[in-house]
Amino acid sequence: MHLMQLQKRTMAIAGLVMFGYLIFHMISNLTFFSKELFNEFYQWYNAGIIRWLVLSVMVVVIGVHVRTALKIRVINANARSVNYYRHDKVKLPAFVVTASLLFLLFFIIIHVIQTLGFSTVDVHQETVILFQSFWMLIFYIAGLFVLSMHLQHSLANVMQTLGKTSVTSQSLAWLVTLSLAAGFALLPIYIYFVMQ
Repeated sequence: MHLMQLQKRTMAIAGLVMFGYLIFHMISNLTFFSKELFNEFYQWYNAGIIRWLVLSVMVVVIGVHVRTALKIRVINANARSVNYYRHDKVKLPAFVVTASLLFLLFFIIIHVIQTLGFSTVDVHQETVILFQSFWMLIFYIAGLFVLSMHLQHSLANVMQTLGKTSVTSQSLAWLVTLSLAAGFALLPIYIYFVMQ
């Protein structure tokens, strides 16, 4: 197998694992609307080895994903002297893309550190306190926005690689991305605007 194909496949597999985790994380977050269920789930999740196993897998997967993406970017930059012709009207400068991805990585790290600092007795109350801060709400929504843009781009690329370039396929990528973002955004928005 060609090295570039292997790297793209590695990055795609890592991305798929992260995508699966995002769905799991969103669904578990939505149990927030039942305080008892939310606390019971997170008490179980945080009590044993599961939390640390999941965190370890995600750290490895994110590391592999980022490292492989950087390798592919370097290979692509060295392989062509002229940029691809693009059909879309908006082309973000490379530094904007890089800055957004660095922000996304920073967002993930901060989010993990915050949740590791939560009291495991009442995760529901800890979550309420976190998102009653206006600045945390803005930070979280900004992180979700960048995550959504990255996820939509990634899903569209995967579909294109699979030969799915129709408007329906692209619309499906947007639908999945926006559904996931809405599921995550619901919790902080509800806490900030309803539970103050």
